[in-house]
Order: sequence, then C-alpha cells, then structure tokens
Amino acid sequence: MKKLLILIVVLAWVWGMTGCQKAIDASAVYGFPEPTVQITGLFHSQGIESNFTIGSEEYDPDDLSVMPVIEWFYGLELRECEEPEPVEGNESYTFIVDGQPAFTYDSRGSEAFVVVDGSWYEVENPSNPPIEDAIN
Repeated sequence: MKKLLILIVVLAWVWGMTGCQKAIDASAVYGFPEPTVQITGLFHSQGIESNFTIGSEEYDPDDLSVMPVIEWFYGLELRECEEPEPVEGNESYTFIVDGQPAFTYDSRGSEAFVVVDGSWYEVENPSNPPIEDAIN
C-alpha cells in the first residue's frame, strides 16, 4: 500500500512539474534581424508545395510589408516540447528571412508547433501566419 501511495505522489509531482512550464516569448527562440528586408518560404498542405515572398530584395525603409509576419511571430506564446508524432492533414510554413533559414510553423488545426534549429515548441495561442496574399 505504501509503495502505491509513493508511486502516486511521484507521478503527481512529475505531472505537476511538466504542466507548470512557463510560456516562452517567441522572441526568445528566434530574433528577426534589423532591418528585415525580405521573408520567403514554402507552404506545404495536402501534398502541395507553394512559395511565398514578402518584401523586396533591396532595402526600402518605407516598405513595411514584413511587419505583420514579425508581429504575428513575436505574439506567439511557446512551450518547449518533444517532437510530436507526424500527422496527416497538417499545414507547414517554412520561413527564410533575408536568405537564412529561420523557423517552421506546423499547424495541426487546434494545435501548432514552431521548430527552430531542431528544437520544438508547442504554440499556446495558435493562429495562421499572415501570408495569404503572398502564397503563389
């Protein structure tokens, strides 16, 4: 009986510790360069891959087209997690910022994940990135 009680207490403690992880600001896992001139990438959905481009190749201080993506990303609340099981039907956005790989946003409907340098983060407030008009 004591062993069962100890096991329950240990499991409750482990469960409590994993559930108490604090949310991480997205800016702590990836920082956009200043100035961010162009964001490109790939959108994957249902076996179809599309390219997107936001911003121009040359720096233009009046071109603020990348700001909605930057604000969207910095507004995400993340929790570090293990890589989830693959699923069918997800949508994936791979972002390349000023020619450098940045992060991937994996949307699975009611849940989403951000991948930065091989580390996975669960998104506490999932929303699709504001790139609808840029997808080719």
